[in-house]
Amino acid sequence: MDEEDVVVRASGLVKSFPLTRNLFGRPLRSVRAVDGVDLTVHSGTTLGIVGESGSGKTTVGQLISRLQEPDEGTVEVRGVDVTRARGKALKAVRQGLQYIFQDPYGALDPTKTVGHAVAEPLLVHGRISRGELAAHAGPLLERVALDREFAFRRPDELSGGQRQRVCIARALALSPSVLIADEPTSALDLSTRSEILNLLMDIQADSGQAVVLVSHDFATVRHLSHRIAVMYFGRIVEEGTAAEIAESPLHPYTKALLSAVPVPNPDLQRTRQRTVLQGDLPDPAAPPVGCNFRSRCPVAMDSCATQDPPLLQIGPTRRVACLRHEPAEPMPPQAQFPLVGGTPPATSHASGGHQ
Repeated sequence: MDEEDVVVRASGLVKSFPLTRNLFGRPLRSVRAVDGVDLTVHSGTTLGIVGESGSGKTTVGQLISRLQEPDEGTVEVRGVDVTRARGKALKAVRQGLQYIFQDPYGALDPTKTVGHAVAEPLLVHGRISRGELAAHAGPLLERVALDREFAFRRPDELSGGQRQRVCIARALALSPSVLIADEPTSALDLSTRSEILNLLMDIQADSGQAVVLVSHDFATVRHLSHRIAVMYFGRIVEEGTAAEIAESPLHPYTKALLSAVPVPNPDLQRTRQRTVLQGDLPDPAAPPVGCNFRSRCPVAMDSCATQDPPLLQIGPTRRVACLRHEPAEPMPPQAQFPLVGGTPPATSHASGGHQ
């Protein structure tokens, strides 16, 4: 991978949400949901963002897609800073950045037909007339393995898996260069979940879109992603190729998340050692001094109470924020992060795992 393949580059993203305000509407107490996140996504690859609920992963996806405005930082799409885009410029940007929402039931207007929902982005961006909606909806539905006749149904006539396929078809209508998928299978049963995951992989193989996959399910992220970023308390604590993260995690938080993923071998599942996190989550409105994870970390040191570990480069494709790991020796500029490398997931049609 080289710099010409970079589709999305996010730098220094920060986002806070006020908890309380004074009489003049000024925030008195806030939660920093995203705290200085840097990410790079290359064409034809999937970046998985994984973490517990409240880790900030969904907010990162919304900042990249401009559904939320960052307090600080920038987002570049193919080298163009889109963070401050407004009006027609923002409308043009959004053609290349499409979002697949977590809830397929709430994402579709119950008063509109499926055909209208799928082809509406083409109408909004002036590519077709209203009379051409049905004609353009059919090929999009077939692309996600739905029959053309679904265009005449309404969302309440569809199953959860069919609704999510409709949402994917709508996201593909404008041929975007980036898809942001926010927990795209969390509302689905296990068998349907696997179908949707394989559909996303096939679409990427055919069209070469970059995908940002947001999920709390490590099994799903490991199955689909080329690279994985692990988030905790609004920050990335570890990042690397999917194989590196899954086979040799470095951060104790990553190890705990992986140990909670069930394995299909019952004998091995009964004998594996679980890393159970103890202690309480810190108050997000009053972050502690030092490492945010130290109150739950099984290997915390005295220095963790005073030093806030930065996210350091420790290899050509690896970063980790932990005082137990030393930074790598300086590397040639062409080898340094955030170049996205790694090979596609080893399996192309496996189950997405249990959430």
